[in-house]
Amino acid sequence: MKSRLSSIAVVLIVAPSIALFAQRPTQIVLGSMLPANSVWDTALKQMAAEWEQETDGRVKLRVRPGSVRNEGELLRLLRIANRPNAGVFALPGEIDDVFNVLNIPFFYESDAEVFHVIETLTPTFERVLADRGLVLLNWGHTGWAHLFSETRVESLEDLKRTKLYTTAGDEQMLQWYNENGFNTVPLAATDVLLSLTTRLIDAHFSPPFVALLFQWYSKTPFMLDVPLAPVIAVTVVKEQIWNRISAEDQRVLRASAKRLETQLAKDAPALELESIDEMKKRGLTVVELDDAATASLRETADELTASWRGDMIPADVYDQALRERNSFRATR
Repeated sequence: MKSRLSSIAVVLIVAPSIALFAQRPTQIVLGSMLPANSVWDTALKQMAAEWEQETDGRVKLRVRPGSVRNEGELLRLLRIANRPNAGVFALPGEIDDVFNVLNIPFFYESDAEVFHVIETLTPTFERVLADRGLVLLNWGHTGWAHLFSETRVESLEDLKRTKLYTTAGDEQMLQWYNENGFNTVPLAATDVLLSLTTRLIDAHFSPPFVALLFQWYSKTPFMLDVPLAPVIAVTVVKEQIWNRISAEDQRVLRASAKRLETQLAKDAPALELESIDEMKKRGLTVVELDDAATASLRETADELTASWRGDMIPADVYDQALRERNSFRATR
């Protein structure tokens, strides 16, 4: 009888603990350089609310904007730390060279073209991320990069006379710029405004909304009206934490993440135009080129970026992107 009572007592003590453990939510902390209260921060927090509601609290996402100084730091934290265990990379080439295929200057002409190539290359991207213990959740469109400068720039020769901001830590890109005669200054994004103020730099490539949000345009009041490349972010989560989530909840979370991706892609063009209009009201000068000058600029840029194939982008990935882009154009 005593043994039987002891067994019952153990069950009564352990059972609530097991139930409590089973109900413990999966906590995902998402780090990024994104500024608080920006469009992307607001959208991610809306997604976080959806995740908690649609999984009945089984998954909780905590969005931490501005939690890192640069994306190299974010990648290191994802590798070695438990927090954050997810992240947004505005420049996913920081993760692997394969992602550089998304921002080749003048390679793409439209959002539809970009996302067609992304769709066909997604299995490749997912394999690369899996090798690093990461899972792809969604893509985020932040607009098209334009050149902003302190003085008027109308050609590549003009650009080479500027002091151009480039992302710190990307040694391959820095070497490419230098080999092609550009005067670049590698910096953390958080140091750009101060560096513009002190004239350490006087030009940068940025989506218009970013230039407005960070007030960079106030020191570089000329914008070249030639879209350079799309700026496509990627949201990832560590496989270790993702695998703790049930298959059904994973489907729910992916659907929510896809809705966010679709909404950002839909809103990006209008956000870009609104940002340009607002900056023009505050003194921005939009530098427009005629068709001949634009074509010449594109042709020269194509010659320069041809060296990216096999160097900054795996040759097979570059070739597949080129085939898919050309195939898409042929159907338009």
